[in-house]
This record gives sequence, C-alpha cells and structure tokens, in this order.
Amino acid sequence: MVVLEAKKVSKRVGSRTLINNLSFSIKKGQICGFLGPNGAGKTTLIRLFTGLIRPSEGDLAINGISVTDKRTEALMNLGAIVESPIFFPYLTGKKALNNLARLQPQLKSRHREKRVQEVLEMVGLSHAADQKVGTYSLGMKQRLGIAQALLGNPSVIILDEPANGLDPMGMRELRNLIRKLRDELGISFFISSHLLDELQQLCDHLVVIKNGTLVWQGEMESLSGKPLYAFTLTPIEKAAQFIKQHYPIDRIEGNQIYVDIHDDDLPLLNTHLIENDIQILGVEKKQTRLEDAFVEMMSS
Repeated sequence: MVVLEAKKVSKRVGSRTLINNLSFSIKKGQICGFLGPNGAGKTTLIRLFTGLIRPSEGDLAINGISVTDKRTEALMNLGAIVESPIFFPYLTGKKALNNLARLQPQLKSRHREKRVQEVLEMVGLSHAADQKVGTYSLGMKQRLGIAQALLGNPSVIILDEPANGLDPMGMRELRNLIRKLRDELGISFFISSHLLDELQQLCDHLVVIKNGTLVWQGEMESLSGKPLYAFTLTPIEKAAQFIKQHYPIDRIEGNQIYVDIHDDDLPLLNTHLIENDIQILGVEKKQTRLEDAFVEMMSS
C-alpha cells in the first residue's frame, strides 16, 4: 500500500523552478530517508506534502488522497515536524498536547485527553507529562514533537532534521522510537536529514534529489550494499568450516572471513568460535558508506 506519493510534481516561483517533474512513492511500513544538498528543494517538497504551498503542476497524495484536491482529508493521515518542534515553555507537556489535540478534526473532545495520554506513553514521556516543557531536554522536546505528530493517528510521519543538536544517546533513543512506531503501529516515516550515518543506520529506503529533480530512489541496501562482518580468525580453515555450517560466507580473504550475519546474532557466533578454540583477532562491520555514495551522485 502506497502511503506517500509525488506524481510529476513541479513548483515554480517566478522564473525559478524549485521542484521539477518529481515522482516517487513510499509504501506502508517503510522508513525513507530524504537526501539532497542545500537548495535541492527538500524543504519545498515537505511544504508541498504538508499542504503549506500548492504545486505548479502535478499532485501529491497521502493514502491515495490528493493533497491538492482534498487537503483536509489527506492531511488527516499525516503527522509532521517541520524543522524544530516549538512549544510554549511555560506549559506542561500534557497541556501543550491537549491544546494541539483541539486542532485535530478527527479527534472528538471526549477522546482528546485519552489520546494525549496514549501518545505520551508511546514516546516515553508519561513520567514528564506534568513537567513544564521549558525543563525538557532537547531529546525530550523532540519526542514531544513526535507525540504531537501522533495525535491524529497518522499512517505516515514526516520529520525534518529530527536529530539536529542531539547527543549520541539522544540519537539512539530517537532511532529506537522510530523503529518501535514502525514495527508496532505500521507507521511509515519520511525523514529529511544531513546526518547521513544516522540515515544509513535507520532507513530501509532512500529518495535523493538534486536541483529539484529525482536523482535516485530505492532500497538502502542496493545503494550502500548489504552489511557484512569481517572476522579475522585463526586457524582460518577450521573457522571457515565451522562458520559455513551456521551462516552464509560471502568470501574469504587471507585470514579474514566475510560473513552475512545479523547484528543480533554476533555475540552468539563469537561465543561459539571461542568455545571451538578459534581465536578472534578482530571483528569489523563492512559496508559502503552512504556518504561516499551520496558524494559520488552529487558530483556526477
């Protein structure tokens, strides 16, 4: 099921073409990264999807509903944080969301307080519901912003630079929250960011634009390559014989074995290697960096 779609969209302002005949789609449950250099048209496209501006040509759709022709109905399926979430610092988290819940046409008054409690729990802020937003950390404010985006029970959420200013712990918490919402609720995400390493860790799909034109779209793995673990082991023959009984081996180079293994299975394999008297000299995750692929696309 396609939840977010651009159909031959163009946007012109005077003599300038900001978006040029752009088409792509995102399916239910995808976490899609949105890349492009400064001035590529990313913010313009997000404003088009959120109904803040209208396209010069083409159309955009959310759950198959035209943003141009049926704006209110289409946007009922969308949650968004455009740039940084802003809340009055003197309001509590609960009060801020209660006020925003009044703007959700599909959320009846008798259900607002319950929905606010639900989204606060989803983003892990129940404990801070009665604290003033001014006391929140940047990471907590970002989670409160996602809670606001969840109020209308959307099928897709657009995030614009959500990790800006976050420390490594805050970035990890944000990644885990996005994955949780995707896995448990089936929500799709469209994430614009300049933090390419973060997108590579989080996204399964990618849309890249340059000068308002689509450059590349597809699965993250087909651009960055499937991640493999390079094990440096001895004795190498015994190690290869043992590993191939349990996991696919991509190749062997010298004393390194490249293994197709999920991150979660890594500790178990390490344990089994040690138990079988195989010495582990090193383990390294090998994957083409998204940054390198992006720079190559922008220079071509």
